[in-house]
Amino acid sequence: RALAAGEVRIAVRAAGLNFRDVLIALGMYPGEASMGIEGAGVVLEVGADVSGLEPGDRVFGLLPDAFGAECVADRRLVARVPEGWSFVEAASVPVVFLTAYYGLVDLARVRS
Repeated sequence: RALAAGEVRIAVRAAGLNFRDVLIALGMYPGEASMGIEGAGVVLEVGADVSGLEPGDRVFGLLPDAFGAECVADRRLVARVPEGWSFVEAASVPVVFLTAYYGLVDLARVRS
């Protein structure tokens, strides 16, 4: 399909496996959901209004359908892979980082 505004097409190279995916596989997750929510890969194509990324960039983030060969993600949920990180390392970060952030900032109200 053609990309909408703000979207990025990514060739997935690694994906994180989370408890949510286990629940989906067991048929225990409420409602409809696809497996794979975080991953890393290479940008194939960017939407017309996307800036800061271009085809060939190594990226990671919250990638819907990350267990597939390709996915389409919201540009706001994708970042470049830091220098020296493998795709596997990058794919393991988004969900655990956001979980820790939520616990510290939103629940515990830790401030600088």
